[in-house]
Amino acid sequence: MVMRILFAALAFAAVGSMSVAPAAPGLRGWTSKEIPRAEGALRVMAIVAHPDDADFRMGCLAVKLARQGARVRFVSVCNGNMGHQTMMPPELAARRKREAEAAGRQYGIERYDVLDNDDCSLMPDYERRVEIVKIIREFQPDFIVTHRTCDYHADHRAAGQLVQDAGYLLGVPHWIPEAPVQRRRPVILFATDTFTQPRLLRPDVMVDVEPYLEQWCEGVNCHVSQVYEWLPWDSGYQAELAQVKESKEARNAYLIRHWAGRKKNDAKRFAGEWKARYPDTPVPKYIEVFEVSEYGRTPSADDLARFAGLLK
Repeated sequence: MVMRILFAALAFAAVGSMSVAPAAPGLRGWTSKEIPRAEGALRVMAIVAHPDDADFRMGCLAVKLARQGARVRFVSVCNGNMGHQTMMPPELAARRKREAEAAGRQYGIERYDVLDNDDCSLMPDYERRVEIVKIIREFQPDFIVTHRTCDYHADHRAAGQLVQDAGYLLGVPHWIPEAPVQRRRPVILFATDTFTQPRLLRPDVMVDVEPYLEQWCEGVNCHVSQVYEWLPWDSGYQAELAQVKESKEARNAYLIRHWAGRKKNDAKRFAGEWKARYPDTPVPKYIEVFEVSEYGRTPSADDLARFAGLLK
């Protein structure tokens, strides 16, 4: 199945031909024409709050890009030490780091880093800002994916704020001079969410991800402490766990039902936008959706086609 991409109508044009579109409104001077893209593999980095947040939001796209040879890294700013009903925080943090690394291997991504910041207490403070800027400058990504700052979880909001705060500072050479600035600022994108205040997420990029669900399930399956312990207990569907042991197919059906539900629901809620953009293409069953942030470099249509795995 062919992956598809949807650009916001006012911001991007000429999608069908994948030609460079006029720059979208954004921060002055941060256009894709400023500095040409460096040679080499595409670099994509997710900077999110917890181990498993990137998996649920862009895990399928990560699989796709990794298969194409892109360098993909996941960074969890928190160590995940509070996400369990019985396991104590120090042991859980160590366990979740192992789970994240195992998931990364299943996706085929370059690294899955888990930083040592406790859950439920993350703040977008100066120390964390320096930490994030150093990580970004070291990898020099073309794209960064993070949370919007309108979110139910304080850690999600803080992680998103840290990335936005880093956006401009990445290019200030005398701030943290031991970490050299990158030649071209990254595009920052927000992963999908369902929050309505201050407004709904804008679907600047929509990607059909159904062909990658099976491999995605192999990665999500590694987060045992979450998908088979904490989240069923927290959300009240522990009774379903008996079915998971029956077969791989039953396990995958369980994982897709609960953790690809976001992708299925997005395909339904953005079906109108998809049909308007692609009237001759059926609406996919599962999609991953992203909104471009004005705090990063303003992307062209070609930039976002590369992010979606449509153009090298």
